[in-house]
Amino acid sequence: MMNFKTLNFAGIFTLATTLFTACSDENHAGVLTETESGTTIASIVKDEKGNPVASAKVNLISATHIAARMAPIKTATTDDAGKYSIDNISAGEYALQISNTEHTQSAYQTLTVEENKTEMQTLNLPEAKLEENASLELKLSAYELDLGDTLCITGTLNCIAVQNKDVKAGSVTIDEIPPMEFTKITLIKTSDEDTDSITQDVLWDFTPGKKLEVSEIRIPVIVSQDALSTAKYWIDKTELDSMIVPVSFKTSIKNPVLLDDNGDTLALYKVENDPSNSKYLTVIPKIDVGTYTFTVAPSESAIQPMQIHKAFSETTPGMSIIKNESWKAFGSILGISFWITKDSLTSAKDSIYLDTRQDESDVAFSIKVGQKPNQLCAEIYKRTSEGEDDTLNHYTLKDSSCQEVLDGERHHYSIFIQSHHVVIAIDGRITDTKDFSDQFQSIPPITLGNHILENFVIYTLGEDITQTSESWNKLHAWLSAYYALQK
Repeated sequence: MMNFKTLNFAGIFTLATTLFTACSDENHAGVLTETESGTTIASIVKDEKGNPVASAKVNLISATHIAARMAPIKTATTDDAGKYSIDNISAGEYALQISNTEHTQSAYQTLTVEENKTEMQTLNLPEAKLEENASLELKLSAYELDLGDTLCITGTLNCIAVQNKDVKAGSVTIDEIPPMEFTKITLIKTSDEDTDSITQDVLWDFTPGKKLEVSEIRIPVIVSQDALSTAKYWIDKTELDSMIVPVSFKTSIKNPVLLDDNGDTLALYKVENDPSNSKYLTVIPKIDVGTYTFTVAPSESAIQPMQIHKAFSETTPGMSIIKNESWKAFGSILGISFWITKDSLTSAKDSIYLDTRQDESDVAFSIKVGQKPNQLCAEIYKRTSEGEDDTLNHYTLKDSSCQEVLDGERHHYSIFIQSHHVVIAIDGRITDTKDFSDQFQSIPPITLGNHILENFVIYTLGEDITQTSESWNKLHAWLSAYYALQK
C-alpha cells in the first residue's frame, strides 16, 4: 500500500498574470441578500497599518471571471476615508479585486449574493486590507505554453499572453500577483483547433512580497471536511479506501502518471469523448481530509487503474459498451455513475437512458423514465424463458426504484450492484437499497439511449468497501464522498 502525504494547507492556489489583486486577513466570503432593486454592498479599504486608502480601485467580477474575455461587472473608487459602495447587485457568486493607485498592493474577497426578495438594504462587508503584491516565475514547458497562448487565473482580473521574449527565455515572469490562494486557471491555446479553452486545477500559494517559482505541473486533490462529513456519520471516521477522483491537466506525455511527494505512483485513466483532452481519473489508495499534491510524469509501463472499466466525458446516442461480448462485472461488483439534466426528448423510445437486457444475462437492469415524467427509475428484470427466439419481451420486471430527479436541475446518479444487492444514490445521498433472490453473475453489453449523460463512469470496488459481515455502511460513506469530490 502506498503512503500519501497530506498537506494541511488552508486552501489551494493558482496561477496569476500581469494585473493585480490581493488577500485580506478577512477574505472570507460575505453572504448577501438580493432585493427587488438589487443589493448594495459597502465597505472600507485599509493598508497594512490600518490606515484608510483613498482612490483605491474596486472591481466586482464573477466567480468564474476570465479576464481575457470579460470585463468587470461593476467598479468603484474609494473616497478620502477609504469607503466605497456598489449598487444593484443581482444574485450570484462574485469576487472583489481591489488595488491601490500604484498597483503595488491589493486585496481579494469572495462573496455570494442570494436571491431573496426583501426590502432594499445595504450590506456592509468586512474591511479589505491591502498587502504587498507577489510575483511568479513560470516555465512555459510546465503548461506547454506557446507564442500567443493566454493563461488566466479563473475568477480574477489576472491574465497574460505569451510573447516572443517569453518564448526565447523559456519562461515568463509576472509581477503584481495577489498574495492569495486560488484553485483554478484557464488556458486559452491558440494552436488547438478543437479546444477553445481548458480549465485546470492547480496548487499555488502567493505570499506578500514573495516570488513563486513554477517549473512543472502540480496536481491538487482537495478533500474538504464537508466532503467526508457523511463518512463520519456512517463509519465514525473520515478515512476511506480506494477513492476514485477526477483530475484535469493538459499534457503531451504519451503515458502520464501521477507521483506523490514520496515518489509513489498513481495510474491514470484517460476519460474518453473529452473535447478538452484534459480529463483523467485516478484512484488514491487511502484518502482523508486534507490536500494531496502530485506531479505529472511519464511512464513506459503505465496501465489504467483496475477499478475503472470505462469513463466518458459525455455519452453519444445509442452507444454500446462491450467487453469481450459478455464481460464479468468485476466479479459481480459493478458501479455506474453519471450526471444528468432533464432534456427535451419526448418520444417513447427516448424513455430509456440505459439498458442491459441482452441474451447473455438472466438478471438485467435498465434505467428509464418512470410513470411520472420527473422520475428516473432503475428497473430489475429476470429472464423467464430461454431459446433461440429469446427477446427482450421474455424479461419479467421484478422490482423498480424511482427517484424524482428529472426536474430540470443537474443531478448525480449512482447505481451500485454486488451480487444480489443494489444501492441507488442521488447527489451522494442513498435513496434506496434492495436485496434480490436472483443475483447478478455477469453484466452483458450496456446500451445507452439518446440522452446525453455527463461524466459517465463504470467502476468496481474492493470487498473491504462493499458488503461486510456487519453492514453496507462503508459503501454508503464511499458513495457520498465520491459525489462530493466530483462536484
